[in-house]
Amino acid sequence: DDLNGAPDTMKKLFSLPGYKGAINGKHEIMIGYSDSAKDAGRLAASWAQYETQEKLAKIGREAGVDLTFFHGKGGTVGRGGNPQTFLAILAH
Repeated sequence: DDLNGAPDTMKKLFSLPGYKGAINGKHEIMIGYSDSAKDAGRLAASWAQYETQEKLAKIGREAGVDLTFFHGKGGTVGRGGNPQTFLAILAH
């Protein structure tokens, strides 16, 4: 649900003059990993994250905001992490 709502949330946020003026054209967004992987499985979660990230990138371009994405990978295997998490993050 968070992934599905993210594009509308960011459109609303970037439409606020006070917020847009405060961020100096830059914004970071975490793309969640563990909860979506638990809810939908790893493949479905990865695809949903990709689609959402593409939508958010378009919204950022349209709003004139440079977006930086980072992935919430980490923690235990049950929460989506694994011993190779550091290397996986570096591969992005």
